[in-house]
Formats: sequence, C-alpha cells, structure tokens
Amino acid sequence: MATDSAARTSTQRIPARRGRRQAPADLWTFPLIVFAVHWVIAQVPASLALLYGTTRPPDPGATSGESWAYGVKLGPMSGLAHILVEPMRQWDGSWYRLVAIEGYSGNTAKAAFWPLYPWLMDWGSRFTGLSPETVGYIITNIAFAAALVLLYRLVALDLDQPVARRTLWALALFPTALFFTAVYTESLFLLLTVGCLLAARLGNWWVAGIVGLLAALTRSAGIMLLAPMGILFLQQYGFNVRRWFPSIFPAALPALGPVIFGWHLTTVGLRFLDWIDVQWQWYRFPATPWETFRCATVGCTATVPNVDQPQIHRGVDWSWVDMLLDAPGWSTITSSAFRDTFARGDWLELVVTGLAFALLLIGIRRIPLYYYALVVPPLVVPLFSPSSVHPLMSMPRFVLPMFPLFVIVALLIRNRTMGFTLGTISAVAMALLSMQFATWYWVS
Repeated sequence: MATDSAARTSTQRIPARRGRRQAPADLWTFPLIVFAVHWVIAQVPASLALLYGTTRPPDPGATSGESWAYGVKLGPMSGLAHILVEPMRQWDGSWYRLVAIEGYSGNTAKAAFWPLYPWLMDWGSRFTGLSPETVGYIITNIAFAAALVLLYRLVALDLDQPVARRTLWALALFPTALFFTAVYTESLFLLLTVGCLLAARLGNWWVAGIVGLLAALTRSAGIMLLAPMGILFLQQYGFNVRRWFPSIFPAALPALGPVIFGWHLTTVGLRFLDWIDVQWQWYRFPATPWETFRCATVGCTATVPNVDQPQIHRGVDWSWVDMLLDAPGWSTITSSAFRDTFARGDWLELVVTGLAFALLLIGIRRIPLYYYALVVPPLVVPLFSPSSVHPLMSMPRFVLPMFPLFVIVALLIRNRTMGFTLGTISAVAMALLSMQFATWYWVS
C-alpha cells in the first residue's frame, strides 16, 4: 500500500492545503526517542575516545598544539565542553569556528564554508558568552532533534507512519550520521531542507521560500531545493501561468542564497564567486562523472587549477583488510597504522556513493517525484568536481540530508528482524567512526 500511495503521489497533482493526513499521535515523542538513541551512540564513543584513546600522530611538518587540520590552533576546552564538544569539533568544525571568530576576511579558503551556521555560532557566542564551537554543538543537536520531528511529519504525510518511523531509524543510525552531532552543518541543513519541503507540500509558500533561502545560506546545495520546490509548485498550480502569482515569488527565494553570500564576500575584500574559485585549495578539479569514478577506483593523474605539479591518486585502498587478515586482533585494530589506512583508503566514499545510486534505481516509482528531485542534483553535481586527495570527498556526509534515500531503505525493510539486524550493524559502525573522528582520523 505504501508503494502504491507513493506512485500516485508522484504523478497526481497535489492540491495546496488539501488532503492532509492527521499528524502522528507520537509526533514529538518518537523522534525525540530516536534522537536520544542516536546521541548516545555517536557521543559516548567519541567522548571516551578523546578522553582515553590515542590521537592520530601529527602529519609531517605539523607542530605540537596544531589541530592537524589546516594548521588551525585549537586549545583544549574545559569542563563539560571538554567531554561533549571537543571530540565533535574536529576537521571542518575548526573551519566553522574560524569563520565565526574572524569572519571571511583574510584567508580566501574560508569562502568555501557558507555563512549561516558560523554566523549563528558567532551571534550565539556573543549573546551567551559560550565558545563558538559550544554554540555550534548546541545548534547542531537542537536542529537534528527538530529535523526528525518535521521529517516524521513529512514522510507520514506522503507515505505512511510505519515507513516514517523506519526512515528516522535508518537516518539516525547510518554509519556517518555522527555528523548530525558534530559541529558541522548537516543537522541545520537537514532541518531547513525538510522544513522548506514540508511547508511547500502544505502550500505555505512564504514559509517554504524563507526557510529555503536560509538553507541556501547554509550549504551550496541549498539552491538545488528549487528542483523539488518547482515540482511541488507545478503539482499544486499546474501550468496555468496566471495561477502562479503571487506564490511564484517566495518559491524562487532560495536563488538569492548565493547572491547574498557572494555580495557579503565582496564587502570583506573577496570576490563574488570565491565560494566557487577557492575549491582548488581542496585540490578539486573539473572532471566528468565517469572520470571521477575511474579516479576513485583505479586511480588517476589530475591537473588541479593553481597547483603546479600534477596530482596522483592511486585509487581505492583496501589494504586495511589485508592488515586485519594477516594479524587479526586488538593490537592491530588499535594501531595508528591500521586506523590511518582504514581512514584514508577512500573505500567508505566509494561504497556510500555506490549505495546511494543503487537506492535511487531501486526506489523508482516507490517515492514521490519531488523526493527524486531533491536527491539527484546534489548527488550528481559533486561528481563534476572531484578532489585529487579523495575523489569522492565528503560524499558519505553529503548524502545525510538526502532523506529520500533513507525513505527507500525504510520501504525495503519488511520485518523487525531485518530492521534490527541492519540497525545494529549500522549503529556499531557509527560508534567506530565516531571514535575515529574524535581522535583526528579522517572520516568524510
């Protein structure tokens, strides 16, 4: 029944403000239970790893006191923040902290990080006196809890309540869902994405447009909300242009996100398109999607703009499996050599990206059309700009706000045994990746 309902929803016109299903009776309690379980699985291993584990040895040339990510100096935190926030602020969290403290002037590389999240960190820090990363941590966790509530409502509206419940579990227990607890934008972007589409689905276009604009100020992928919003708009208003007004104006608001960000960059001495132009500093280069997959699997030699020497990537590295088979045991698993090989092998990026495309194929006619429009652009666009360091860099976390992928997983789970087994395996993987992340090993 859920599949048939989804197919009808994807092809039939959805009248604005009509046919609303009643919200689930446990609209708040169930998502908050899922959030609590997720938080424990992501946070506790990360905190224990930071307190009692071994941090990754510094890269050659790094000095003590540096974060080993971009050379940004991060001093230790104190009190409860040392236990909760410090293990979750690593890698890009140090960049968001830097933007919150310094703004975008100076280092052009900061233009790669979109402004809403660090602005909120800065404003919250000024108001509360807390550190910017502590404010970011609080925003992240509140946003994820709220996102689960809205996602529960949206999927129950489009499909049914059991599918919505399984979707929340699939999303919250996904191995890389630790980023919903870290000082990253995934939680805020998911909240704004779901909030935008739920409002549009219910015909509240001014709310949808404003929330969509905020999403487009959080991540570059926010402007791609125009695709699912456009489908919902046409399903509600049809192709009669006279019926489009005035709702067409708020529906187009996400397009202003890059404009506002680009304008802000010019006010601090940078260029309007620096948010695009600085990507070479992450060794990104133009390529076709099939070239990206070739680079990720068998390797490639890449010419990176503004980098004199050709960059060589040797392809996916599964040697951590051989290391484990040759010397299975706790000493191998906990060794820095094994953990670093496990982290840098690009196998996680390849597996998650392949899984995402497989789910899209499996989900044909199982989910509403606007769900597809939400996933396809942000899944395909990064394939045109791989990195010579990790060709599919960040894809394991880029997929997290693509909630329709987890709806498809929920549709495929038919019994509790299957769901419990997959959920347990996924949760254990998330705990392990959380420990890696907290001790400065690369995750995504």
